[in-house]
Amino acid sequence: MLVRPTAGICSRPTAGLCSRRPRESSPEASDVGRTVWAVSPARPALRRQAVSDSLIERSLGRFGGWQMTTGGQHSDEVEIRNPTGQLISRARGARLGAVEADMLTWLLAQWVRSGCQPDGGVRTTIYQLATALYGPGRNGSADRRQAIDALLNLHLASITLMDYDAAGGDIPGRWVDVHLVRRIHYGDELMALREDRQPIAAETLGGLRGETLVVYIDDWLIGRLQREQLRAWLDWPIQRQLGAGIGKRLWLYLEPHPGFRPLKATSAEGMVLPLTDQVYAELGANCGQRRDNRKSIRRGIERIQETDERYVLLELTAGNGDKPDCLRIVRRSHRAEADVEPVEVDSRAVCAGPQRSSR
Repeated sequence: MLVRPTAGICSRPTAGLCSRRPRESSPEASDVGRTVWAVSPARPALRRQAVSDSLIERSLGRFGGWQMTTGGQHSDEVEIRNPTGQLISRARGARLGAVEADMLTWLLAQWVRSGCQPDGGVRTTIYQLATALYGPGRNGSADRRQAIDALLNLHLASITLMDYDAAGGDIPGRWVDVHLVRRIHYGDELMALREDRQPIAAETLGGLRGETLVVYIDDWLIGRLQREQLRAWLDWPIQRQLGAGIGKRLWLYLEPHPGFRPLKATSAEGMVLPLTDQVYAELGANCGQRRDNRKSIRRGIERIQETDERYVLLELTAGNGDKPDCLRIVRRSHRAEADVEPVEVDSRAVCAGPQRSSR
């Protein structure tokens, strides 16, 4: 079970770091505007970790530079713009895909679990990185090589994104240019690999099992993680099971989203998300035609429903005319109902056009 901190994020490095254990969903229906969302009957408790191995910052959930599509070519230079040409996000210097996203969220959780070092340092080994990402002993040297590449990509990539403020809900803050991993300290063997990027012998790479690394996370990101409204603990087994693709991208977008509100008479929370051109672009579903964007999102919905039992409803509704498409979501909450006052969400008002959250 995920457990939420009762004090600051760094108050206790070994327990009490995540949200409190969720209550089971009620079989009752929840009235959301004029739309009735039937919340699934209570199921057996989901098996969740006592302390999460994955932590995400809110702006990174909306970052459009994650290249998570399977197949096709990926680029070290990605620029995401809306149909009017306005910049949404940018990544330069290295590809940031599903493995890099997993590694970053794992490192952020390790930073908390190791005591929240003020300099952002996380001590680990190549073996620990590869085991976290791929499991123990699956492919051995191949896993360690991919883990090294992903870590270097996080260091080499420079990203540009808008930091959404906690008090302003969906109101954009300022533009930020940042290297997510600002510094890496490593030994001689890794230096050789780092300099020429040439294949390294399996026996040599295997010998790096105990090679200690110190990874330093950027100060901007560390500062953001100090604020509860700007971070979200993720279910690490579910995250890894999602693999790559639009399903994982949509899941990472929804998990830290601030728009969810408790639904009355249930232990679930719901949201109506207008799928504006910007949201489609942030999700990587910027195909040019709305119907193609919807097809992509529906594939993501199917993947989430196959993988994460917490999401009891994901319903995409096509917009009419100038009205945007809408995604209706109901999921079991990690929070107790008493944490936030339950509200009713008027789906008709939200779907009438892009709305800003008051949260």
